[in-house]
Amino acid sequence: MVEIRVPKLNNNDDTYVLVEWLVQDEHPIGVDQDVATVETSKAAEDLVSTAAGVLRHVVREGAECRPGDLIARVVPAGAPREEPAAAPDAVATTDVAAEGGPVITAPARQLLAELGIHPDETRALGVKIVRRDDVERLAAASSTRLAAADPADRGRTVELSAGQQAVARTVTRSHETIPAAYTVIRVEVGGVVERARTLTAEWRKLVGVPEFLVTAVAGLHERFPPCFASIVDDRTVALADGAHVGVTIDVGKGLFVPVVRDAGALGLDGVVAALGDFRDKALRGAFRERDLTGGTIAVTLHNDPDVTVAVPVVFPGQVCALALGGTRSEVVPDGDGGVRVVAVAHVGLAYDHRVVNGRDAVLFLRAIKETLERMGSRP
Repeated sequence: MVEIRVPKLNNNDDTYVLVEWLVQDEHPIGVDQDVATVETSKAAEDLVSTAAGVLRHVVREGAECRPGDLIARVVPAGAPREEPAAAPDAVATTDVAAEGGPVITAPARQLLAELGIHPDETRALGVKIVRRDDVERLAAASSTRLAAADPADRGRTVELSAGQQAVARTVTRSHETIPAAYTVIRVEVGGVVERARTLTAEWRKLVGVPEFLVTAVAGLHERFPPCFASIVDDRTVALADGAHVGVTIDVGKGLFVPVVRDAGALGLDGVVAALGDFRDKALRGAFRERDLTGGTIAVTLHNDPDVTVAVPVVFPGQVCALALGGTRSEVVPDGDGGVRVVAVAHVGLAYDHRVVNGRDAVLFLRAIKETLERMGSRP
């Protein structure tokens, strides 16, 4: 007999949800076969069997589980069953909206009751497991219902969504453990903007300043290895084997930071393809845990033209995080006594001051500025 237990998938969540069994109870499976999908606050991950045999479920779909929890066993064919099939999870976290409807977690059902939303309305979400943050999304989309709600309820407290709670834990840990400094540089991006428009038409893919920035940052890995490092202890850092650039993606369904792996080897077209794929996954809610881990530096995007400066969070385990502000027009002297209008954006660098000093931060930012402006001047 071989036990299948839930692995530790990330450092942001203490509990996950077993979204779906991919192999039915008492059915045969092979080695390395996917058997179940587990959902974290940000992504989903398929768990595999390390042995061949017959799969026996220990928990049901929709159950909350923790790292190390037993969820199934692989036994020889014909082995007697000693435990109940698909035993209910110990905390009885789930229920079902109606026959054929999605599974609804207990916190989600509680919020449905508080908001006066019938459980059957969760069918419109198109998910198999309805969690509290799904209900919040459903409620936010129903402005008519909220506008008609009892005014006495409007001062009530609402629990943060699972995704936002994960963000909160990351931000808290960052501020508690990383002594960060911050520097901003101004970059003329008119050439990049024009070239991006041309490439968008040629490639029929969305190309913008973010794609150029990720490409520029990745290309500086060998020149500025400490900016891509990670802290080992008070005296040691580990230098990264490549530029694995995390990029913030927000399409209205939560904030994600997927990682463009080996971005320095991809070139601009490869980065464009990777970010396009991430936007599609964000819209479909299709991220896997492997998409969101392994970053060695982060680029956060703040594309509203009214945003001039944003301070990013340095993710625990990394040393640097960059922030791209919105593109805006400025009037500057043209050198001949007149003026000209240029497109500019501010690129900010938050950095762990234990590893990167101010002078090195400025040199890194200047190199990014020079690279971007050079990329924009190409035909």
